[in-house]
Amino acid sequence: MTGTTPADEAEILVPATDDGPAADALSQTALALINEVRANGCRCGGQRMPPVEPLTTNDRLTTAARQHSADQAALRNRQHAGSDGSNVGSRVTRAGYTWRGVAENVAWNYPTVEAAVEGWLSSTGHCKNIMNAAFTHMGIGVDNRYWTQVFARQ
Repeated sequence: MTGTTPADEAEILVPATDDGPAADALSQTALALINEVRANGCRCGGQRMPPVEPLTTNDRLTTAARQHSADQAALRNRQHAGSDGSNVGSRVTRAGYTWRGVAENVAWNYPTVEAAVEGWLSSTGHCKNIMNAAFTHMGIGVDNRYWTQVFARQ
């Protein structure tokens, strides 16, 4: 999914490296936004999605998300495949998370985490990932407006 933000709008509100306190704030903001939607339910395209249990952040998923955002930024290409041919499952495994279910949302050119989450919610497939009751953990990363959100369960 691509953002619609013009290039002259405000720059991203967290450092491109997504490390330290700003990264923690990013994760907590994303988690709060996602869990509010999960608690209330929503419409994903034409389908009503009922409320589901909240997610928790997971450091390994966050690592996988941050690394994929950095990879996308280095390539200047929003995509699910990594430059090494990896997919979300292999990246999550490489980060040390043993998963039974995994999914990924990517986006580009959103200036804030709020805008990225809004964009994902307006896309049926991304929204269904957010509302999938099977997922229990989440990680998020951003680098130069390349966003990655990873969902999984162990």
